[in-house]
Amino acid sequence: MNEIERYREELARIFAEAEKDIAAFPDGPRDRALRLLERSDPLRNGGRANAISYLLPYWARERTNGPLELCRDLAIGNIHAMLRFFLLDDAMDGAAANPESLRESLALVPLLEERFLERYRRHFPGDSMLWSRYRVYLEEWASAVYAEGRDGPMDPRDGGALARKAAPAKIGVSGMLIRAGQAERLPAAEEAVELALAVLQLSDDRADWREDLPVANGSGNAFLTLVRERLPSWPVDESEVRRAMYNHGVLDRLADIAGGYVERLERNSDAPDRLVRFAQDIVRSMRGEAEAAAASKRRLALEGGFAYFLSKMKE
Repeated sequence: MNEIERYREELARIFAEAEKDIAAFPDGPRDRALRLLERSDPLRNGGRANAISYLLPYWARERTNGPLELCRDLAIGNIHAMLRFFLLDDAMDGAAANPESLRESLALVPLLEERFLERYRRHFPGDSMLWSRYRVYLEEWASAVYAEGRDGPMDPRDGGALARKAAPAKIGVSGMLIRAGQAERLPAAEEAVELALAVLQLSDDRADWREDLPVANGSGNAFLTLVRERLPSWPVDESEVRRAMYNHGVLDRLADIAGGYVERLERNSDAPDRLVRFAQDIVRSMRGEAEAAAASKRRLALEGGFAYFLSKMKE
């Protein structure tokens, strides 16, 4: 059973609650926010790209036995935060190309932020240590966004850097631990989430390489960094990237690096079991893709050899 099916009833509930929150927005922002919410709802369109954002509180609850209402509020808050950071990323990526979309995105950001805060403030007063941790996560996110494209190619072997752009997602685990009186577990739990986020980022970079290739020569994409290491010249076009995938073992290398993060995650005693499985599933998919590419290469080689044999037979 995958995670979406396992939590189907809860996901239906929290997305319905998030929809009620958004329904109170002014007309224009409300309509766009509802469209974004629908695109992110795994029960309506199969989208799972950011499932970790709203599943983390549930995964953490299995270790803390916290109240279900707390878990739900944090998950709903994280849905609003997820949409907010999506809009910020969208605004930064497309500001020059579409100023109207930029205005729409920026108009929605504070509304979603307020809904996120409202859900969390039900359980954490202003002097809670949760907010100091959240400031750290925001600083990590801001540093990652600012550095993208400035500090050279993204290093796939730097798990901390890979995870920083999604650092605010850690608040879901932190909130559950702090409310359970288990703040001493925060460092290890945060590290566990970072390792899983690093694996997820590598997978996302593999999926997004075509979009990222024209942007700063793909320097913000960790998968393209591995391609860069295997090719003698740069920049390259899409066909050269594909050749690197099939002829230079880039997919295998990507899976190996992600697998290293999973091995560290498996050794982390404070990692929620389902977080570990989430990362393991991603690496399993990566290895399957690498094996499929290798099989395709072998098949093409055999077919090429057979065609050569037939040509000789005709001489």
